[in-house]
Amino acid sequence: MTLRSFMKKPFHAAWILVMTWVGLGAQTPGPQGAPGAVHARVASNLPIVYLDSKAPIVSELKNPCFVRLAAPAGADPGETGRLAGVVRIHGATSQMYQKKSFAITLEKPVGLLGMRETAHWVLNAAYVDRSMMRHKLSYDLFRALSGPDGKRYAASSRFVEVHRNGKYHGAYLLIERVDAGMLELQRFQTNDVSHAVIYKAINHGADFSRPDHAAYEQREPDPLVKVYWKPLDQFNRFVSGAADGEFFHPTKGISTRLDIGNAIDFHLLLLLTSNMDGYDKNLIIARNAPTTNAPTPKFFFVPWDYDATFGRNWNALPVETTAWLSNYLLERLLGYPEYRHQFEGRWKQLRAREFSVKQIQRMIDDNARTLGDGVRRNEVRWDTLNGQYPDQLSFQQDIAEMKEWVAARVRWLDREIARRTSGP
Repeated sequence: MTLRSFMKKPFHAAWILVMTWVGLGAQTPGPQGAPGAVHARVASNLPIVYLDSKAPIVSELKNPCFVRLAAPAGADPGETGRLAGVVRIHGATSQMYQKKSFAITLEKPVGLLGMRETAHWVLNAAYVDRSMMRHKLSYDLFRALSGPDGKRYAASSRFVEVHRNGKYHGAYLLIERVDAGMLELQRFQTNDVSHAVIYKAINHGADFSRPDHAAYEQREPDPLVKVYWKPLDQFNRFVSGAADGEFFHPTKGISTRLDIGNAIDFHLLLLLTSNMDGYDKNLIIARNAPTTNAPTPKFFFVPWDYDATFGRNWNALPVETTAWLSNYLLERLLGYPEYRHQFEGRWKQLRAREFSVKQIQRMIDDNARTLGDGVRRNEVRWDTLNGQYPDQLSFQQDIAEMKEWVAARVRWLDREIARRTSGP
């Protein structure tokens, strides 16, 4: 079995992912946990990520690393080899917590655990998310909304366990990064006049009421290669300043600039999950590059940072089931009768399928089964009933609360969406 075929195999609980982080230069095998160590294969219900770093992993500096993959005892180990890369601490507010998230950039794109080939990965610690599944649940829900009118892009992810420098480090979620490859955007070419773009909202000013890009950071093109704000500036100027007649014009208005079906699904995901930190911050907006003799591509939304969902806020405080979440753009769209009709119809359609209480609770149970005994090991490692958390909450209690919260949330949304979309 080759390395490429090994890494393209579909996920199976028997596989263990072994990632050995070492410094630059030649390494020799040593004791487990030392740089260059050849780790023993360990029985686990989850893939395992071994992180061995010669220097401390920090947020300001990317430390060199190598990635090593192997199978558990009794499985074909295959040809794993080493893949060069770098690692740093990932996140902003989450860096205050003891259990850190990690961003990984490999020298070459690699497919891990059945996910697409990419060089960029995130090991999300989910420290304040007792269920450890809020990101995964939200992204999987959005991708499930893909249909004939287009894909709904969201990051793929897999549960893993991490061993760092020879010591158990807890359960994590391995997530692919949102980038041009994931969104199937045209590759950047220096000589092109226009380019595909990805922008991420970085503060609560990203509600589309401002005619600038002050609340965003550029992700595509790479800003170190080309600073490129023109598409977003034009979009924000139009949304914030166009008169209603111009905004809703059938051939020149918002429907020619924004994927309306995507916007509806994105707003409904925000409402379903009650992402208190995601309607004017953390959202990602992207657009492909224009091509000759074709309509200008439309902007579309991509969800990101969904740990503040399903009944908990970013600081893990409980959230009521009765909050309406929106922004200037989404509320302006709801001011148009035809849009309101589409919005209400889509909600009713999803409530009977992807957003049914039964389906969401089934997904919660499936994730809990996949995590299995990794939950107990994580709770022991991080003493999760204590520390930086507003209340004592076990994994089982959080799961039960999430299920109850979802049922109450959709009942309220049924009434609230009907109220807001009624009338001419």
